[in-house]
Amino acid sequence: MVSSHFPKLAAEALDLQNTALFLDVDGTLLDIAATPESVVVPDGLAETIGRLEQALGGALAIVTGRELADLDRLFFPLRTRAAGVHGAEMRYDPTRPASAAPDSAKLSADLWREFVSLAGAFPGVAMEDKFYSFTAHYRAAPEAAPALRAALLRLVEAHRDLDLQLLDGRCAFEIKPSSFDKGEAVRRFLERPPFVGRRPIFIGDDVSDEYGFRYVSGQSGVAFAVGAPRKDADDVFADPATVRRWLERLAEPAAA
Repeated sequence: MVSSHFPKLAAEALDLQNTALFLDVDGTLLDIAATPESVVVPDGLAETIGRLEQALGGALAIVTGRELADLDRLFFPLRTRAAGVHGAEMRYDPTRPASAAPDSAKLSADLWREFVSLAGAFPGVAMEDKFYSFTAHYRAAPEAAPALRAALLRLVEAHRDLDLQLLDGRCAFEIKPSSFDKGEAVRRFLERPPFVGRRPIFIGDDVSDEYGFRYVSGQSGVAFAVGAPRKDADDVFADPATVRRWLERLAEPAAA
């Protein structure tokens, strides 16, 4: 069932001219797949997001753990304002290249080798280098999760000088610097046109999105989890399909 806040945010009631919308991708816009590469973008979703972006006067941003190059590949030819790798990559203008967030720094090749040495010891675990973060996907080896997490925590502890953190994602563990997160990404957008002065709405599904939930809640915004309750979320959308239906309603001509 859709969140109890749904009627307040329905197309006929929400003031799009004073709203800023922030959307996660995996588990929010898209159904979770076996691997990040195997996700399916439903027909019409990119067009819906494009129409909604216009209705919001451009005040829509995708805030994802994916790299922006990967995001653009998925939604081509749509290109929106977006934050990639949890805010390490920031694109304030969809017609211009992205830039690195001020406090972001690419992780070293030496650290990647250590990460691969640890995570690669677990059969079935896939590793992903996103330059600003490293991810170990264990969906194909769920039994490895406890030992894998412990090994990666030891890696984080061994590099305290880098101020790393371990994120627990959907069948994945991710190591990244703590200097950037989705809440910081939302803050940076809200300080710039066309977002400035608007009420933020953030929709996401996992631990990394809780940083966004916390920030928009502090700005008199609304935070929605997907699939299950989350800390600092006001309520829950049942699943990505429910989120997509809500976006379709907002994007209807009457809502613009």
